[in-house]
Formats: sequence, C-alpha cells, structure tokens
Amino acid sequence: MKMAEKSREKPEKNYQENQWELEAELYSCIATLDMLGKNYENGLIDAATYSRQMRAYVQKIISVRKKLEEQGFNLTRFIEEEQIIKNFPNASAKLRIVKIDETEMRPEEEIPLEIVKLSPAKLLTETADLVSNFITLIDCVQLGDYARIDNIVPIMDDIILLIENFTGLNDKDYWVYKEILAWRDKLKNEPPDLVIDSEDAKKIEYDAVRWFKDFRQRLKQL
Repeated sequence: MKMAEKSREKPEKNYQENQWELEAELYSCIATLDMLGKNYENGLIDAATYSRQMRAYVQKIISVRKKLEEQGFNLTRFIEEEQIIKNFPNASAKLRIVKIDETEMRPEEEIPLEIVKLSPAKLLTETADLVSNFITLIDCVQLGDYARIDNIVPIMDDIILLIENFTGLNDKDYWVYKEILAWRDKLKNEPPDLVIDSEDAKKIEYDAVRWFKDFRQRLKQL
C-alpha cells in the first residue's frame, strides 16, 4: 500500500514541478518582452533587432502557453497572482491583455496568449512571425522618429510574404493582404530616411490594428 502511495506521489510531484517550471518560463518571457519594448521605445535597439527578438519571445510564449493549457492552466489566475499587468505594463499592452491606458483585463483580445491549440509547429512559427511583425509595425508608427520608410516598408514586406505563405491565409484576395500591399506600394518609392507625416502614421496604426484583429479571428477558424 505504501509503495503504491509513493508511486502515485512521484508522478504528482514531477507534474507540479514541470508546471512550475513552465509558469516560470512564461513569466520570464513576458518580463523580457516588457524590457524589450522599453528598450525599443528608448532607442536602445533598432527596429530590425526589435522585430527579430520580439518574434523569438512571442513564439516561445505561444509554445509555453500551449504546454500549460494541456495541464489545465488558468491564464486569468496566473495574470492576477503574478500581477502581470502591474509589473509588466508594456508587455501586457503588446499582448493585448489590458486596455490601452487602463488596467482592465480583456481576455477576449489576448494576442497571442489565447492561441493554444495550434499545430503543427510550423503554424506556431508562422503565427509568431506575423504577430511579432504586426506588433512591431504598430509600435514603429507610434514612435515618432522611428516611423521612417526604411523601418516601415521592410516590416510590411515581411507581413506580405508571411501572408502569402501562411497556411489557410495564402489568398491574394484576402482584404488584409490587399490593404498592406497598397500601403507598401505607396511608401516603397519614398526616400528611405523619410519620416512619414503624423496623419499617415495614424492611418497605418488604425489599419494595422484592424489587420491584427482580423488575423486573430481567422486564426481561430483554421
């Protein structure tokens, strides 16, 4: 009887330790994402580096969240207990788990933490790439001097290429694809060091949020 009890205790202990390790990894990724966003906003890293590192951490967040969900993970509890919104407001805003300039959670808009059932791994990678590029584009046009042609157009190029090859989205009649293509074609012949005017920056930001939301909704149906 005692041996049976011990045999049950060990798997339970291993299960708990594995969940704690995954939660610690998720916490660490969110913390790093927060610092990364601040460094970009303060001009400490360039847009290309920001996008590349953002992509890596978004992909890791999606992967870890997926593993945790398989163990019955509760994201809302995690956010509340670890005070994610208070401790990491920059990352929380980028992952859309708070309303901008507020402290209210909106789980229905979590990006990409809501994406937990993606497979195979290729789809996870494609999703992380698109999510990170959308976030980077929105950040870029919000940050004044960063809203330059040589920052914006390469991000749009990446998004266009990713949509062309994204499983289930590779349709050139997809309205998001057509709108991004139109913006890219409008901007690509401008001087590389040109900072776009505030009106165009606001329009791109508005459109990018729409593209982002539509991508999230379509992703749920794939």
